[in-house]
Amino acid sequence: MRIIFACLFVLFVSSNAQADTFRETVPRNKSTVVGSRATTLPGCLTGAPPRMKVTVPPKHGKVSFKQVSGQLGEKAGRCAGKTVKGTLVIYRPDKGYKGDDVFKVGFVMDMYVSGSAKVRNVVDKYVIKVK
Repeated sequence: MRIIFACLFVLFVSSNAQADTFRETVPRNKSTVVGSRATTLPGCLTGAPPRMKVTVPPKHGKVSFKQVSGQLGEKAGRCAGKTVKGTLVIYRPDKGYKGDDVFKVGFVMDMYVSGSAKVRNVVDKYVIKVK
């Protein structure tokens, strides 16, 4: 199970601060990793894993978070392959539910611009199709 989470982390990790909309199709009655976030600092240094919270809960399921270590993917540019600690977003639909669900997850992260530290609030939207 850990290996699956670590592999998915590599696929979903995002090292930038922009809010995103994630669209995923998940199976009924199973927990599924639907996204993740990690923080990288200038020079490919790793930041603390984002502390995430549900800002708009799903109507037909539950969201949980798990901190893991994984490698940054190709989208990380020159930092690709760097091992970082990040946070997985895990969605579990209500038992027997089939259909669409939407939720939002927020977190605060440090953002470095021209050598000055700034804090940025990010809220990601998740659009889930349960099959």
